[in-house]
Amino acid sequence: MIFPFHKVRHFYLWLLLILSVAATLMCTVYLGEHKPSSHIETLDALGEGGLAFMSLVWLIATLLSRPTGRVTTALAGGLTLMLISLLLDCLDEFFTFDHIHPTLSSLEAFPALLGMIVMSFAMYWWYQEQTYLNLTLLKKERHFREHTFTDYVTGLYSARYMEKQISTEIEQLVNTGTKFCVAILDLKSYGRFCFEHGITKGELLLRDTGQLITLNIRGCDLACRYAGDKFIVLYPATPLHTAQSITERVCAAAQIHYQYDENLLTLDPNTLHCACIEVAQPMQSKQIFELLIKQLHHNKQVA
Repeated sequence: MIFPFHKVRHFYLWLLLILSVAATLMCTVYLGEHKPSSHIETLDALGEGGLAFMSLVWLIATLLSRPTGRVTTALAGGLTLMLISLLLDCLDEFFTFDHIHPTLSSLEAFPALLGMIVMSFAMYWWYQEQTYLNLTLLKKERHFREHTFTDYVTGLYSARYMEKQISTEIEQLVNTGTKFCVAILDLKSYGRFCFEHGITKGELLLRDTGQLITLNIRGCDLACRYAGDKFIVLYPATPLHTAQSITERVCAAAQIHYQYDENLLTLDPNTLHCACIEVAQPMQSKQIFELLIKQLHHNKQVA
Protein backbone atom coordinates (compact mmCIF):
# COMPACT_ATOMS: atom_id res chain seq x y z
CA MET A 1 0.00 0.00 0.00
CA ILE A 2 1.44 3.38 -1.04
CA PHE A 3 1.29 6.04 1.68
CA PRO A 4 -0.61 9.12 0.38
CA PHE A 5 2.09 11.69 1.09
CA HIS A 6 0.21 14.38 -0.84
CA LYS A 7 -2.50 14.31 1.84
CA VAL A 8 -0.08 15.16 4.64
CA ARG A 9 -0.71 18.67 5.90
CA HIS A 10 2.02 21.12 4.79
CA PHE A 11 3.57 18.39 2.63
CA TYR A 12 5.63 20.85 0.55
CA LEU A 13 6.89 22.68 3.64
CA TRP A 14 8.01 19.37 5.17
CA LEU A 15 9.71 18.53 1.88
CA LEU A 16 11.42 21.93 1.83
CA LEU A 17 12.72 21.35 5.37
CA ILE A 18 14.12 17.90 4.60
CA LEU A 19 15.74 18.96 1.31
CA SER A 20 17.24 22.11 2.86
CA VAL A 21 18.85 20.25 5.75
CA ALA A 22 20.07 17.46 3.46
CA ALA A 23 21.53 19.93 0.93
CA THR A 24 23.27 21.89 3.69
CA LEU A 25 24.88 18.77 5.15
CA MET A 26 25.90 17.36 1.76
CA CYS A 27 27.44 20.63 0.51
CA THR A 28 29.32 21.13 3.76
CA VAL A 29 30.77 17.60 3.76
CA TYR A 30 31.54 17.67 0.02
CA LEU A 31 33.08 21.17 -0.18
CA GLY A 32 34.57 21.55 3.28
CA GLU A 33 37.75 20.20 4.79
CA HIS A 34 37.85 18.62 8.23
CA LYS A 35 39.47 20.74 10.90
CA PRO A 36 42.10 19.16 13.14
CA SER A 37 40.59 18.03 16.41
CA SER A 38 42.82 20.51 18.24
CA HIS A 39 41.01 23.39 16.47
CA ILE A 40 37.50 22.29 17.45
CA GLU A 41 35.87 24.36 20.20
CA THR A 42 33.61 21.84 21.94
CA LEU A 43 31.57 24.38 23.90
CA ASP A 44 30.97 26.49 20.80
CA ALA A 45 29.91 23.40 18.87
CA LEU A 46 27.47 22.38 21.61
CA GLY A 47 26.00 25.85 21.93
CA GLU A 48 25.58 26.38 18.20
CA GLY A 49 24.27 22.85 17.73
CA GLY A 50 21.75 23.45 20.51
CA LEU A 51 20.53 26.61 18.79
CA ALA A 52 20.10 24.72 15.51
CA PHE A 53 18.22 21.93 17.30
CA MET A 54 15.86 24.37 19.04
CA SER A 55 15.10 26.17 15.77
CA LEU A 56 14.25 22.76 14.30
CA VAL A 57 11.90 22.09 17.25
CA TRP A 58 10.17 25.45 16.67
CA LEU A 59 9.81 24.71 12.98
CA ILE A 60 8.30 21.27 13.59
CA ALA A 61 5.91 22.71 16.20
CA THR A 62 4.80 25.38 13.70
CA LEU A 63 4.07 22.81 11.00
CA LEU A 64 2.16 20.56 13.40
CA SER A 65 0.03 23.27 15.01
CA ARG A 66 -0.66 25.91 12.36
CA PRO A 67 -3.35 25.73 9.64
CA THR A 68 -2.50 26.15 5.97
CA GLY A 69 -2.00 29.73 4.84
CA ARG A 70 0.50 32.45 4.07
CA VAL A 71 1.33 33.00 7.75
CA THR A 72 2.35 29.37 8.19
CA THR A 73 4.26 29.35 4.90
CA ALA A 74 6.20 32.50 5.84
CA LEU A 75 6.93 31.27 9.37
CA ALA A 76 8.15 27.91 8.08
CA GLY A 77 10.24 29.53 5.35
CA GLY A 78 11.86 31.99 7.77
CA LEU A 79 12.59 29.31 10.37
CA THR A 80 14.05 27.06 7.67
CA LEU A 81 16.44 29.82 6.59
CA MET A 82 17.44 30.43 10.21
CA LEU A 83 17.96 26.69 10.71
CA ILE A 84 20.28 26.57 7.69
CA SER A 85 22.30 29.49 9.04
CA LEU A 86 22.57 27.99 12.54
CA LEU A 87 23.44 24.59 11.10
CA LEU A 88 26.21 26.14 9.00
CA ASP A 89 27.46 27.97 12.06
CA CYS A 90 27.65 24.67 13.95
CA LEU A 91 29.30 22.78 11.07
CA ASP A 92 31.82 25.60 10.78
CA GLU A 93 33.36 24.25 13.99
CA PHE A 94 34.20 20.99 12.23
CA PHE A 95 34.81 22.07 8.63
CA THR A 96 36.74 24.89 6.97
CA PHE A 97 36.26 26.48 3.55
CA ASP A 98 39.42 28.56 3.47
CA HIS A 99 40.77 26.41 0.64
CA ILE A 100 37.92 27.68 -1.56
CA HIS A 101 37.74 31.29 -0.39
CA PRO A 102 38.89 32.82 2.92
CA THR A 103 35.63 34.78 3.41
CA LEU A 104 33.20 32.00 2.46
CA SER A 105 32.53 31.06 6.09
CA SER A 106 31.39 34.61 6.84
CA LEU A 107 28.38 34.15 4.51
CA GLU A 108 26.70 31.76 6.96
CA ALA A 109 24.81 34.61 8.64
CA PHE A 110 22.98 35.75 5.49
CA PRO A 111 20.32 32.97 5.50
CA ALA A 112 19.44 33.96 9.08
CA LEU A 113 19.11 37.63 8.05
CA LEU A 114 16.84 36.70 5.15
CA GLY A 115 14.88 34.36 7.43
CA MET A 116 14.28 37.13 9.98
CA ILE A 117 13.01 39.43 7.21
CA VAL A 118 10.58 36.73 6.03
CA MET A 119 9.45 36.06 9.61
CA SER A 120 8.87 39.79 10.13
CA PHE A 121 6.32 39.68 7.30
CA ALA A 122 4.87 36.52 8.86
CA MET A 123 4.45 38.22 12.25
CA TYR A 124 2.76 41.21 10.61
CA TRP A 125 0.34 38.94 8.73
CA TRP A 126 -0.25 36.97 11.93
CA TYR A 127 -1.10 40.23 13.71
CA GLN A 128 -3.57 41.08 10.94
CA GLU A 129 -5.09 37.59 11.19
CA GLN A 130 -5.57 37.82 14.97
CA THR A 131 -6.92 41.37 14.74
CA TYR A 132 -9.51 40.27 12.18
CA LEU A 133 -10.56 37.29 14.29
CA ASN A 134 -10.84 39.43 17.42
CA LEU A 135 -12.90 42.08 15.64
CA THR A 136 -15.15 39.42 14.16
CA LEU A 137 -15.77 37.89 17.56
CA LEU A 138 -16.45 41.31 19.06
CA LYS A 139 -18.93 42.19 16.32
CA LYS A 140 -20.65 38.88 16.92
CA GLU A 141 -21.58 40.22 20.35
CA ARG A 142 -24.62 42.07 19.01
CA HIS A 143 -25.65 43.60 22.34
CA PHE A 144 -24.00 41.81 25.26
CA ARG A 145 -22.78 38.28 25.87
CA GLU A 146 -24.90 36.08 28.09
CA HIS A 147 -22.90 32.99 28.99
CA THR A 148 -26.02 31.07 29.99
CA PHE A 149 -27.08 31.21 26.33
CA THR A 150 -23.82 29.75 24.95
CA ASP A 151 -23.34 26.31 23.45
CA TYR A 152 -20.41 24.67 25.25
CA VAL A 153 -19.29 22.54 22.27
CA THR A 154 -19.05 25.22 19.56
CA GLY A 155 -18.78 28.42 21.61
CA LEU A 156 -21.66 29.87 19.58
CA TYR A 157 -24.92 31.09 21.03
CA SER A 158 -27.64 28.56 21.75
CA ALA A 159 -31.09 28.27 20.20
CA ARG A 160 -32.59 29.99 23.27
CA TYR A 161 -30.50 33.10 22.69
CA MET A 162 -31.41 33.04 19.00
CA GLU A 163 -35.10 32.99 19.97
CA LYS A 164 -34.57 36.17 22.02
CA GLN A 165 -32.83 37.93 19.13
CA ILE A 166 -35.49 36.88 16.63
CA SER A 167 -38.13 38.26 18.99
CA THR A 168 -36.25 41.57 18.96
CA GLU A 169 -36.23 41.53 15.16
CA ILE A 170 -39.96 40.75 15.12
CA GLU A 171 -40.57 43.84 17.27
CA GLN A 172 -38.55 45.89 14.79
CA LEU A 173 -40.63 44.43 11.97
CA VAL A 174 -43.87 45.41 13.71
CA ASN A 175 -42.66 48.91 14.60
CA THR A 176 -40.74 49.90 11.46
CA GLY A 177 -41.60 47.26 8.85
CA THR A 178 -37.94 46.22 8.58
CA LYS A 179 -37.73 42.70 7.14
CA PHE A 180 -35.00 40.25 8.09
CA CYS A 181 -33.76 36.83 7.02
CA VAL A 182 -32.90 33.59 8.80
CA ALA A 183 -30.86 30.68 7.42
CA ILE A 184 -30.27 27.13 8.59
CA LEU A 185 -27.19 25.04 7.80
CA ASP A 186 -26.97 21.29 8.27
CA LEU A 187 -23.84 19.11 8.20
CA LYS A 188 -24.07 16.28 5.69
CA SER A 189 -23.66 12.72 7.07
CA TYR A 190 -22.63 13.93 10.53
CA GLY A 191 -23.83 10.70 12.18
CA ARG A 192 -21.68 8.59 9.84
CA PHE A 193 -18.71 10.89 10.48
CA CYS A 194 -19.00 10.36 14.26
CA PHE A 195 -19.39 6.60 13.76
CA GLU A 196 -16.22 6.41 11.64
CA HIS A 197 -14.02 8.89 13.53
CA GLY A 198 -15.48 9.12 17.04
CA ILE A 199 -17.47 11.63 19.09
CA THR A 200 -14.38 13.72 19.91
CA LYS A 201 -13.67 14.30 16.23
CA GLY A 202 -17.36 14.99 15.72
CA GLU A 203 -17.36 17.72 18.37
CA LEU A 204 -14.21 19.18 16.81
CA LEU A 205 -15.99 19.21 13.45
CA LEU A 206 -18.93 21.09 15.00
CA ARG A 207 -16.59 23.63 16.61
CA ASP A 208 -14.64 24.16 13.37
CA THR A 209 -17.88 24.57 11.42
CA GLY A 210 -19.12 27.14 13.91
CA GLN A 211 -15.90 29.15 13.53
CA LEU A 212 -16.07 28.83 9.75
CA ILE A 213 -19.62 30.20 9.74
CA THR A 214 -18.61 33.09 12.01
CA LEU A 215 -15.68 34.04 9.77
CA ASN A 216 -17.80 34.07 6.60
CA ILE A 217 -20.81 36.07 7.78
CA ARG A 218 -20.95 39.81 8.44
CA GLY A 219 -20.24 41.45 11.76
CA CYS A 220 -23.90 42.37 12.25
CA ASP A 221 -25.09 38.79 11.69
CA LEU A 222 -25.57 36.25 14.46
CA ALA A 223 -24.82 32.51 14.33
CA CYS A 224 -25.97 29.88 16.80
CA ARG A 225 -26.02 26.13 17.14
CA TYR A 226 -29.63 25.13 16.82
CA ALA A 227 -29.62 21.40 17.59
CA GLY A 228 -27.32 18.47 16.84
CA ASP A 229 -25.50 19.26 13.61
CA LYS A 230 -27.71 22.22 12.65
CA PHE A 231 -26.76 25.90 12.78
CA ILE A 232 -28.92 29.00 12.37
CA VAL A 233 -27.81 32.42 11.15
CA LEU A 234 -29.83 35.61 11.69
CA TYR A 235 -29.43 38.39 9.09
CA PRO A 236 -30.92 41.62 10.54
CA ALA A 237 -32.42 44.13 8.08
CA THR A 238 -31.20 42.09 5.13
CA PRO A 239 -32.95 41.35 1.81
CA LEU A 240 -33.35 37.72 0.81
CA HIS A 241 -30.91 37.75 -2.12
CA THR A 242 -28.12 39.13 0.11
CA ALA A 243 -28.79 36.56 2.83
CA GLN A 244 -28.79 33.75 0.27
CA SER A 245 -25.50 34.98 -1.18
CA ILE A 246 -23.84 35.02 2.25
CA THR A 247 -25.22 31.58 3.08
CA GLU A 248 -23.92 30.15 -0.19
CA ARG A 249 -20.52 31.69 0.56
CA VAL A 250 -20.46 29.84 3.89
CA CYS A 251 -21.28 26.55 2.14
CA ALA A 252 -18.57 27.15 -0.47
CA ALA A 253 -16.00 27.80 2.27
CA ALA A 254 -17.04 24.59 4.02
CA GLN A 255 -16.36 22.52 0.91
CA ILE A 256 -12.65 23.42 0.93
CA HIS A 257 -12.16 23.05 4.69
CA TYR A 258 -10.84 19.64 5.79
CA GLN A 259 -10.51 17.77 9.07
CA TYR A 260 -7.33 15.84 9.81
CA ASP A 261 -6.87 12.56 11.65
CA GLU A 262 -4.04 11.57 14.00
CA ASN A 263 -1.84 10.71 11.00
CA LEU A 264 -2.44 14.19 9.49
CA LEU A 265 -4.48 12.65 6.68
CA THR A 266 -7.50 14.56 5.42
CA LEU A 267 -10.99 13.40 6.31
CA ASP A 268 -14.23 14.25 4.53
CA PRO A 269 -14.93 17.89 3.61
CA ASN A 270 -17.59 19.70 5.62
CA THR A 271 -20.42 19.66 3.07
CA LEU A 272 -23.36 21.76 4.25
CA HIS A 273 -27.02 21.74 3.28
CA CYS A 274 -28.74 25.09 3.69
CA ALA A 275 -32.04 26.94 3.48
CA CYS A 276 -32.80 30.64 3.81
CA ILE A 277 -36.10 32.48 4.26
CA GLU A 278 -37.20 36.09 4.57
CA VAL A 279 -39.47 37.08 7.45
CA ALA A 280 -41.86 39.73 6.19
CA GLN A 281 -44.72 39.35 8.67
CA PRO A 282 -44.90 38.84 12.45
CA MET A 283 -44.69 35.24 13.65
CA GLN A 284 -43.30 33.22 16.53
CA SER A 285 -39.70 31.98 16.61
CA LYS A 286 -41.01 28.41 16.65
CA GLN A 287 -42.87 29.01 13.39
CA ILE A 288 -39.74 30.43 11.77
CA PHE A 289 -37.72 27.37 12.80
CA GLU A 290 -40.42 25.06 11.43
CA LEU A 291 -40.41 26.90 8.10
CA LEU A 292 -36.62 26.68 7.93
CA ILE A 293 -36.55 22.94 8.59
CA LYS A 294 -39.30 22.36 6.05
CA GLN A 295 -37.37 24.35 3.43
CA LEU A 296 -34.16 22.49 4.35
CA HIS A 297 -35.80 19.09 3.80
CA HIS A 298 -37.16 20.32 0.47
CA ASN A 299 -33.69 21.51 -0.62
CA LYS A 300 -32.16 18.14 0.34
CA GLN A 301 -34.69 16.27 -1.79
CA VAL A 302 -34.14 18.37 -4.89
CA ALA A 303 -30.32 18.44 -4.49
